[in-house]
Amino acid sequence: MVHELRTIVEGMERYLRTELSTNLQQRLQNLEQAGQDVGLLRVIEEIVTRHGLVEFRQRIASLAARLEDDNLEVALFGRVSSGKSSLLNALLGMAILPVGVNPITAVPTKLRYGPAPRAAVSYGDGRSETVTVDDLARLVTEQGNPGNLRNVVHALVEVPSERLRQGIVLVDTPGLGSLAKKGAAETLAYLPQCDLALLLIDAGTTLNEEDLGTLRLLCESGIPALVLLSKTDLLAEEDLRSVSAYIQSQIREQLDLVVAVHAVSAMPGYSALLDRFFAAELLPRFEQARSLRRASMARKIGALRESVTAALETVAERGKSGESVARVDSQEIEARLRLITGEIGELGTSLDHAILEFAETPEAVIREVAEKAASRVQKSGSGSATGQELAEWARDIVLEFLNRCAEQMRGAGLRAVEALEQVAEEMGRSDAPTSAEIEALLRGAPRLELTAGDEDVNLPWWRWLGKPAVRAMVQSKVRRSIGPTLKVQLHLYGHALSQWTRLTVQKMQILVSSYADAGRVQLHRMTGVSAETADLPHLEGDLASLRNWGAEEQNPVTQRA
Repeated sequence: MVHELRTIVEGMERYLRTELSTNLQQRLQNLEQAGQDVGLLRVIEEIVTRHGLVEFRQRIASLAARLEDDNLEVALFGRVSSGKSSLLNALLGMAILPVGVNPITAVPTKLRYGPAPRAAVSYGDGRSETVTVDDLARLVTEQGNPGNLRNVVHALVEVPSERLRQGIVLVDTPGLGSLAKKGAAETLAYLPQCDLALLLIDAGTTLNEEDLGTLRLLCESGIPALVLLSKTDLLAEEDLRSVSAYIQSQIREQLDLVVAVHAVSAMPGYSALLDRFFAAELLPRFEQARSLRRASMARKIGALRESVTAALETVAERGKSGESVARVDSQEIEARLRLITGEIGELGTSLDHAILEFAETPEAVIREVAEKAASRVQKSGSGSATGQELAEWARDIVLEFLNRCAEQMRGAGLRAVEALEQVAEEMGRSDAPTSAEIEALLRGAPRLELTAGDEDVNLPWWRWLGKPAVRAMVQSKVRRSIGPTLKVQLHLYGHALSQWTRLTVQKMQILVSSYADAGRVQLHRMTGVSAETADLPHLEGDLASLRNWGAEEQNPVTQRA
């Protein structure tokens, strides 16, 4: 009950904060003037406003927001020093991103069009800050922000580049590193929300396991990917053909994928390669992605039309008969709707407690790392574990915790989708959220960046003294090696992860509640709990407009007005 009341209060606050200061009708008119096909959505908004069907306002605003964001996000993946930043600078035609330094793994950087260069960064505690492009290096590079002590989680840069003017957004992603070898199930949350991925492979080092792992992860996550061979100015033409053929054959053998390898270079004398790639690959995909997105939006608007039609039909039947229209077990459906929204509401609280406990107990992580190191000491011939391995094991433990959080959110979201689909079917409606919408929310999680430990665990003769002695010595060495850094970084990571889960749960709650509230209001209308004074002549005309929209392809509401 507390979570349900809190959801209602938050919804009212959101309405007062945004709805009253935002003219939804004006937004739709702006979209129409920009060439978007929003005629049906504009009619639905007029009908919803005229008949007080406020439960649909959030859905209309959500659809308008998706139409307003008509960008194509292209994310670049690649190993450290593969040339991502240099290539992006060359693609933009200006030096925006710092080069020659290792980027912080936890800070993806988005580049979109803007009238003048400027940057904004977001921190794990929810703060945002506008900075100059020159200040970017001190926030998103290892040199300027070692170990990400500033707790930066995202960076956004606006660039006056003609190649971004049409709506292409470029994302400079940190290399996935060892995470790429773990597969989609373990690293899905770390992927950005993007329409297309570009995997950069350094021509001087060719393909390795990390590249294959990244490509496999992108494929399993449903993100289309292209392969770019960077720094090709270093190769002769014959060598370039040989390397490209080798990469294609390895990808085909290892992943059963047939991909084209595009040669590119950031050097000024090789700009024609980038120009050709941009014109032949990115622009056509941009138009295709827009077309697919608009088709998806048309389906969603069509489902909304059916829901509004069903709501108006219920009002019309009650207006004619003066009695309730009871077709369903209202109490049973109401109870299920309460459970749906209640579980999502409780999610944020339970995750907050779990994250706080995990982030403030680095000793638990140290003990797990020590167990792995002790096992290595006792089993391996060398009897040692490097400081780099200690840091990777600590990151794996944090990754396992993140996966548990993400799986908890995914499970609650998918259960809500299934329940809403059943309720919609029973009430004669066709609209419900999809599992894909839930999965899309679980992207862009912050990552723990932990540098290698100060010392290795190397006890060649202690391993013969038995497990208790080895475990005690190993744990002491692990604590000295990674303990101080882990304590600081885990604390900062806890803030970033808490912020991400809170925002993700909030988005999930808004998504689920927008459908549940529409069902709940329609249920009340059907059972006579609420009373409306129906304007039957207008209502019948609006119903006809919605029912015949596809056939008439005109706007009778506007004509009447």
